Amino acid sequence: MQTLYTLAYPFLAPDDAARIEAIRQAYDPRHRTVPPHFTLVFGCSAVPNSAYTTHVRGVCRAMPPLRFVCRRAMPWFEREGLAYLFLVPDEGYGDLCRLHDALNGGVLAPHLRRDIPFVPHITIGAGPDRRAVRDWSREVNRRPLEIAGSVAALTIATAKADGVSDLVRLPLAGSDSVARLRP
Repeated sequence: MQTLYTLAYPFLAPDDAARIEAIRQAYDPRHRTVPPHFTLVFGCSAVPNSAYTTHVRGVCRAMPPLRFVCRRAMPWFEREGLAYLFLVPDEGYGDLCRLHDALNGGVLAPHLRRDIPFVPHITIGAGPDRRAVRDWSREVNRRPLEIAGSVAALTIATAKADGVSDLVRLPLAGSDSVARLRP
């Protein structure tokens, strides 16, 4: 069985997408491996692909599209010493958490990593040096930040050596066009 992830690629205004990409180019060595996204299900290989896809499709049919606004970059430190720079939404935070909770129920519930708290975010930087990541957050936050976007579909993906491979894209309930989600 493949290790599957569920990602939400946000629809962003072109200026906001360009700003995120410039920050990621400066601070995220893996920025080319996957576009900006929210990870809603973290690597699960214990469920057959068909059952995983059926479950995610069912959640998508029940959940409406959502909007979010990110106004601040925030450092995040892992136990293993890794440090990240996140955009965490001020608005839409609860909707993303509800979507995460629904996705991690059903057949995926036994495989949820309960040792890692879920904080909806778009990763914009990563590195081993916590001090550097704190400095990056100060640098990014010097300019006013207001990145608004929406999520109208989820993507089931798998990791490959050179990046992420999108397998299937599923619209959320009531979204009118999956094609216009990413500029």
